[in-house]
Amino acid sequence: MMVCVLVGVIAGVIASVAERADAAITGGNATPLGFLNAYTWLMLSAVIYGPLGALVTTEVQALIGLITMANPLSWLWPFINAIFAIAAGTASALIQRLRSDTGILMRVVAVSFICALIDIPATYFVMVVVLGLPLIAYYVALPLYLGLQLLPATFLTYLLMKTLESTKIV
Repeated sequence: MMVCVLVGVIAGVIASVAERADAAITGGNATPLGFLNAYTWLMLSAVIYGPLGALVTTEVQALIGLITMANPLSWLWPFINAIFAIAAGTASALIQRLRSDTGILMRVVAVSFICALIDIPATYFVMVVVLGLPLIAYYVALPLYLGLQLLPATFLTYLLMKTLESTKIV
């Protein structure tokens, strides 16, 4: 659990910078850098430590965001992150339990796809319900967030996993 807290702190520190940059660029209406950061660390914790580890990591990161007021939506991230952490961690744990020979790449990709599926309603909720933006904003933002989830976040998570594996930390 201590490692998950440390990963959450790392993610929170990076998020403080990334989400401020997002707020400066988009006025708080979109958080692509914060999203990329959050999902990279979420998937890493989910693959290594399962649902509880992912939950600890994401909630520590979200609490740091709340304390530092990283962006206008900081109040929302503990709830959204919890949903993703539980789903991603559970998916990773099930894959590991059902197919213990599954490699890191396949687990990271599977967890990424689970997160991408949850992104569809979550992006709608944040963009249309919480922010009150028109539906067209959702249609524009969804491909951006799905692309960030499935490509760079998955790739960064895989690179971090391989790095940790080579150092024998994990």
